[in-house]
Amino acid sequence: MADSTGALQAVGHPVRLRVLERLADGEAASVPELADAVGAHENTVRAHVAVLEEAGLIAGESRPAAGPGRPGVQYRLTERGERLDQDFMGLAELLAAALGRAGLEPEQLGDVGRDWGRYLAGRPGQFDPRERLPEILRRLGYDVTVAGDEVRLTGCPCPLIAPDRPRMLCHLATGVVDGVLGAAGSTLRTGPAAHDPPRRDCRITLVER
Repeated sequence: MADSTGALQAVGHPVRLRVLERLADGEAASVPELADAVGAHENTVRAHVAVLEEAGLIAGESRPAAGPGRPGVQYRLTERGERLDQDFMGLAELLAAALGRAGLEPEQLGDVGRDWGRYLAGRPGQFDPRERLPEILRRLGYDVTVAGDEVRLTGCPCPLIAPDRPRMLCHLATGVVDGVLGAAGSTLRTGPAAHDPPRRDCRITLVER
């Protein structure tokens, strides 16, 4: 069985995370079904499925044939894959430590967050970011309220995951908000922000660009 480092490397890609999310309900899925769920080409998903299978997080099995021909293959989480939720905090701490060691500047962290925000928002298009931001940020462990031009994050995981550099994750979260705004085609961008890691409370102001 792959070691914990292999599991960490395996989940360190947004497509693979979405594959695991799709399988989290215990229902098996084929590569075409996974591709449809994650919004990526089948060949791309097939390569990521191979990585997850090699890491021991998912396993393939025969799917009863719907007609003539060879039976298809479907995938489901292994016991190890099902434990990822339990191991999430440890993995998050390890990722934060690796990111801290990389020594990225705040603007670089913001760029990483913006890329994730655009990805989590899905296909670019017109939508109300104020409605989507709570849904997206809750997936990252935040409690979110959006009132007017203020995004408030409470219960922030930053001091729990990166106690030595909590503001590093604050910069990432601000970048995610900016990425979602960009994906929505909004004229708003992130402006002044007040981060209070000890109280696990952050406020991000939205301003017209």
